Amino acid sequence: MAYTHQDSPSDATDPTTLPPLSLPDGVRSRFVDTTPHSLVFHILESLPTNLSQKPQLIVLCHGFPEVGYSWRKILPLLSAQGYHAVAFDQRGYGRTFSRKPLQASSFSPLSLIKDTVTLVHALGYKSVAAIVGHDFGAVTAALTATARPDMFHRLVLMSHPTKGPPQLPTGTSPSYGEPSPAPPAGAATDMEKALSELPQPRKHYKWYYCTPPSNKEMTYPTGGPLHTFLRGYFHLKSADWDGNKPYPLEGWTATELEKMPRYYIMDQDDTMRQGVARDMRDEDAKVVAERSSRWLPDHELAVYAKEYARTTFQGGLNWYRVQTQPNIAAEIMAWSGAKISVPTVFIAGKSDWGTYQEPGAIEAMEQGKSVQKQMYKGTVLVEGAGHWVNQEQPERCVEEILKLIKQDS
Repeated sequence: MAYTHQDSPSDATDPTTLPPLSLPDGVRSRFVDTTPHSLVFHILESLPTNLSQKPQLIVLCHGFPEVGYSWRKILPLLSAQGYHAVAFDQRGYGRTFSRKPLQASSFSPLSLIKDTVTLVHALGYKSVAAIVGHDFGAVTAALTATARPDMFHRLVLMSHPTKGPPQLPTGTSPSYGEPSPAPPAGAATDMEKALSELPQPRKHYKWYYCTPPSNKEMTYPTGGPLHTFLRGYFHLKSADWDGNKPYPLEGWTATELEKMPRYYIMDQDDTMRQGVARDMRDEDAKVVAERSSRWLPDHELAVYAKEYARTTFQGGLNWYRVQTQPNIAAEIMAWSGAKISVPTVFIAGKSDWGTYQEPGAIEAMEQGKSVQKQMYKGTVLVEGAGHWVNQEQPERCVEEILKLIKQDS
């Protein structure tokens, strides 16, 4: 079969020939060919032991820099409660691959929706009990639930709240005789410029991820082994790092954003590796190892390191780069004014800055701006977890997923 992964994979090995991942009991991996859709999905799944009847499906979408493996602890807990739980490597990530070259236009909002819908059908389902998304996977989950509420009956967002689709301007050319309103005063804030003009110049990590050098700077060991970089990245965004004391920001301004840690608002001249290394210099390696062994021991972190050493970060970074191409990102305008219309819950670690990195997003959900008010079932901030809440506190996450499903059944 033809194998095409991302723009510039470091290893063009057919993923179906790779040794299987080491997985917990009750979790298996396999490939799902979705021809004529171009993707062959790599999925992890866990099935109930009693299959006297077809179980309900729960779909889980991972974030960055993760793969479907990030749900390894969640999957068996869900299947133990009678669900068919499936996590997949998203387009451009891990062992999912395409039979056709993936161009920039392949990484569009509509692609996220099509991929998820196509996989559900390939698995033999017409509906999903809940779609669950963490970090960037929450973008996939929110878009999919917005576009297909008939198929995805409930939504769980983790670590990335949503403001909903951008709103198109209304009444700019009324046809009923009234004059068109004047455009709003002032231009949109150039946040990169504003951050660069701070007394200590900074830059936003999302814009850094959109720059051409970011992939090589993150992948290759100019600043040390990939495993070391990822250990620092996961540690600094977890509850294990004492520097995480998040709180709501007052607005989308440079002086507010600079209050966030360097893994979000970077020093202007740093690469992500350099920023992580700077903060990790103050950490005791023995303490880091002891704390992380509880939720991400070295042998599990090695799975991420090996996958990204093989593929590079390019596939995941392509999703960020879409933001710099308005003609692609504008696809989501098709849902301008739409609100999520299925029961929805937001879960994040209490030590997670991701809840507040986009000021107003969590409030948009709670106040009925992005989710229909009667459909929003609450914000859950989990003790003892940072950004990786699904790995740091999997039992609590499963408790909230099941609570959402059962209270709406």
